Amino acid sequence: MGATYHDKEVHDEQHSTPKGWTTIVLDELDDGRWLATQGGVSVQGHGETAADAAAEYCRKISVMGDE
Repeated sequence: MGATYHDKEVHDEQHSTPKGWTTIVLDELDDGRWLATQGGVSVQGHGETAADAAAEYCRKISVMGDE
């Protein structure tokens, strides 16, 4: 599994990214599916792969921006 939110390298990166960038956290769940989240945002994306979860998350964020 990849880095998690609690990994120091990822945590440090979150605080040094250029303005306008964000970090989507991808967690592999016990059932093998993936969860995409972002700190301070109530939206979640789910998918069979990390890419699917991230894509669903981004679609939901995009729809919220259109409201």
